[in-house]
Amino acid sequence: MNATTKLQEIIVDVTEEEFRAELEQGFDEDEVLHPGRHLFRRGGFLARHGLTAETLPASSQERVTLTLDSDVITYFRERAARPNAAPYQAQINAALREAIARDRA
Repeated sequence: MNATTKLQEIIVDVTEEEFRAELEQGFDEDEVLHPGRHLFRRGGFLARHGLTAETLPASSQERVTLTLDSDVITYFRERAARPNAAPYQAQINAALREAIARDRA
């Protein structure tokens, strides 16, 4: 894949061989770029929605390093592997919120 960048535009050229190679890797046809030239515009989503980087809300999450027992992590990862389940980090967050609510009650 050959990509060149011009200001706010990105042009990606995909060959037939690259397209076929991705299909052989197991991707569905609707998951890969088809052969040809594709034009993408950086910042298009924000522009279409009248937003700028400055007007986006700040994240309410904070990254921390936390050591948990392996059986706790295994439990939540197994729950997250179920169909339509939330990611394990989200499930841990929900469990902690329930503990906070019980403590405050």
